[in-house]
Amino acid sequence: MHSGKAFTLAEVLITLGIIGIVAAMTLPAVINKTQNKELEVAFKKSYSLLNQVTQRVIIEDFGGVVDANSSYLIAKDFLKYYKNAELCSTGSGNGCPDITNKNMCEFMQENYKTYNGNSKAGCVGNDAVTNTIDNTTIYFDSANPGEVSNYGKMLIAIDVNSWQKKPNKWGHDMFMFQIDSSGKLLPMGADGTSYLEKYFCSKTSTDKSNGYGCTVRAVSEPDYFKKLK
Repeated sequence: MHSGKAFTLAEVLITLGIIGIVAAMTLPAVINKTQNKELEVAFKKSYSLLNQVTQRVIIEDFGGVVDANSSYLIAKDFLKYYKNAELCSTGSGNGCPDITNKNMCEFMQENYKTYNGNSKAGCVGNDAVTNTIDNTTIYFDSANPGEVSNYGKMLIAIDVNSWQKKPNKWGHDMFMFQIDSSGKLLPMGADGTSYLEKYFCSKTSTDKSNGYGCTVRAVSEPDYFKKLK
């Protein structure tokens, strides 16, 4: 007959309580690490494809000459190189935003936050939007003459896991690029782009454009996504 001492109910409850506390302390970190890895993989895939498509559009559809004032037209050209992509319009399907009773600026301000999540993001990329079969939402923007800093420039923003899935924060799952005069796709925040990283990728800034300049860091820093919170 086994004569070893059994655990009392109190001891079992204490042990379970300790396990629960440890799990509560470590689980959020594990979840955050997993989510950040998913965002990193999605970003690299979306960036690679966007870069390839941009080059094809500029060369094959624009003849190597960038028309920075035709974001709606260039969005239609992009669709040809994304499988089952759709140019979104009011109430359209395939995961497109439903803007039946609002404009794209209102939609973006309601659904996206800045890099640090402290405020609603500004309105950019609202000239045309496409949704792709791999759940990447792509926004296109060309500024009017009144927008001095961006006039004559083509801006593209990608939500790497679609607008329907969080975190919907610039520099987390939403990233901006700029097409230069030669047709090259530049990560926003790099030298020569409209929103430099040192001003527009801040943990403390309350600027509505905060996060626009984080793309260059996501491209160049190996541990960028590991640091996201």
